[in-house]
Amino acid sequence: MRPDKTELAALADLLANTWPDPSKPVALKPHQFPQNRFEAYFVQDRMFDALNESLAGWKVGATSAQMRALDGHDDIIPGRIASSTCYVGTHMTLPIARFPNARVETEFAFRLTETPELRKTPWRAEDMAEIMTLHPAIEIIGNRYQVEGASKAQNSLLTIADNGGGMAFVFGDPVDDWQDLDFQHHNITLRVDDKAAAENFLGDMRCVPAQAAADLVNHLASRNISMQADDFLSTGAATVPQPFVAGSTVHADFGTLGVIELTF
Repeated sequence: MRPDKTELAALADLLANTWPDPSKPVALKPHQFPQNRFEAYFVQDRMFDALNESLAGWKVGATSAQMRALDGHDDIIPGRIASSTCYVGTHMTLPIARFPNARVETEFAFRLTETPELRKTPWRAEDMAEIMTLHPAIEIIGNRYQVEGASKAQNSLLTIADNGGGMAFVFGDPVDDWQDLDFQHHNITLRVDDKAAAENFLGDMRCVPAQAAADLVNHLASRNISMQADDFLSTGAATVPQPFVAGSTVHADFGTLGVIELTF
């Protein structure tokens, strides 16, 4: 049975209530699932409104065709970056209580130097490259819900509803001269404690970050949403997500782009 707006609003409120303490995820039944992207965006938008949070920027996942095929997404997966869980720095200690059962992944992110105006002509990768500064980044990902037996398509919609699975972001130092970097083959060493380094998503598994940025801006424009100058924008996983626990140290070496180290 298709949820009505009342049920979708109730789902948004459940997810918002779980935001401060994701250690108690909401158990969802199929009748609560959004049935399409329009409904999933409705839930995500309402959840963020209910949080009364300020916005630090946007994230986008499933940014390569190979990644979409792997995870069962039919388009990019947008989500908001909340100011309260947006951190800027290269060596930081973060509260483990905010991130139970979460994982870390490295990403190529940007900060906008200008506002990408809403316009009829879609933004292109080369257009976005002119108004962005690169930042190496770590996303902390996790879910505020639990489900059993959901299909890939249902999980895709639930991921959108739950803010794209985004819990927090850490942005490293800015990099001005980045336009000639071969992002799809740039190796990143991500380690949690003494475990083996995470596998990189390389080649066709990894997006072209400036194109992912353009895809996100164009997607938001279709919903009459505009990003602003100084907003952060992150472009999807570059390495396989890794779990961490209380006391863990996360070390991400982006080579020439810098290092980020976190402790929990």
